[in-house]
Amino acid sequence: MKVSLNNFICQLFHLTLGLFSFTNSTNLKLMRSILVILGILICQMAWSQDKRYEVCPLKVGEAVPEVNLMTAKSESIQLTELLSEKPTVIVFYRGAWCGYCTKHLAELNDIKGSIEDLGYQIIGVTVDQPTKLNESIIKSGDEIEVYSDSKLEASKAFGLDWHVDDELFQKYVNQYKLDLEKWSGEDHHALPVPAIYIIKDEKVEFQYVNPDHSVRLKAETLLGILETI
Repeated sequence: MKVSLNNFICQLFHLTLGLFSFTNSTNLKLMRSILVILGILICQMAWSQDKRYEVCPLKVGEAVPEVNLMTAKSESIQLTELLSEKPTVIVFYRGAWCGYCTKHLAELNDIKGSIEDLGYQIIGVTVDQPTKLNESIIKSGDEIEVYSDSKLEASKAFGLDWHVDDELFQKYVNQYKLDLEKWSGEDHHALPVPAIYIIKDEKVEFQYVNPDHSVRLKAETLLGILETI
């Protein structure tokens, strides 16, 4: 599939170059169209080579799966048990080692009181092992309760997990001094795509999933959504 897509892109490119030799108004319009197609195909090709874009997240209206999480005390707890207390905002994040994640948690912590005033609770879910959970609290300075999904039960059930290939894993280790195995306590080399779910009556009311880990749902936007659903 990738080979045929590459060939098609090359053919379009050569066709565009050929049109430059016979420039007129018709050819200019055709060249614009081809360039737009090239841009779309190149983006799709880049995305197809990134496992983060292959996730299939749980959708609005679907029931929350029965999965287990771990507390900082290494105690198992069912997600549905947590959700039975009140409507819930679930924040899936990569880990305390991720600066984007801890910054986002800190921003969400600023509106935690407002979220609770609307009748919701907010929790965090990460693949960090239980012994690493306190680092999320320390680094973000928040009071949001966080839970470990180091076994990937929740990440897989919500359709958010993606595999970090060997090349990227080694890049994390060598370039960023980041060992995912030490953080998760597992050798699955997987991470969740960052996401926010709003759950009511154990069903998905809203979801925001973005494979670009540097882009997160703004705190004020989340608050506005909670005020309207």
